[in-house]
Amino acid sequence: MRFIGTALEFAHNLGVRRCVNRLFPYADCWWYPPLAAALSAAATLSLSVPVGPLLTALVALNPRRWRALVVWSVLGSSVAGALFTHLLGHFGIAWINERLPQLASSKHWHYLVSWVSDYGFVTLTAIAASPFSQTPALILAALLGLSWPAVFGALLLGKGLKYSLVGAVTARTAGIEAPIELSDRPVLP
Repeated sequence: MRFIGTALEFAHNLGVRRCVNRLFPYADCWWYPPLAAALSAAATLSLSVPVGPLLTALVALNPRRWRALVVWSVLGSSVAGALFTHLLGHFGIAWINERLPQLASSKHWHYLVSWVSDYGFVTLTAIAASPFSQTPALILAALLGLSWPAVFGALLLGKGLKYSLVGAVTARTAGIEAPIELSDRPVLP
């Protein structure tokens, strides 16, 4: 029960802030980048926490390690996205209709169906690289039977581009030339 409470708190913005505040003392630890992968995977599977802002916060804590944080976050999020698609392929249309009944009536859904059926890998890569939500594309990839290695590859390429840009900009903004000591950083409210 405590795990569920922590997950729900994490999904809320205030919970993300609290979680990130708890990571300040550990930003120089060897396990910090793998933790970024686990957090990115959890955020991707939660379908409620975007990975971009999470990655921004993680890189801001230690801008010198932004490349490692980006690589680990891309891996974690891509694996979680491929796992989501694979599992959704087993649960199928009944699960989607129960959870998202308004999806089939959306005109954007019909555009997405035509794009993914015509250009599956390329479309999924472009959506993963864009700031748009990738969840509908992952659902569609599962329904159209796109293999999980293809989904993983598309997410790896798309998210690699997007998160590299996010990480580089955050590291530059956070002052990679003159890193701030962790003890000097203010704690987020």
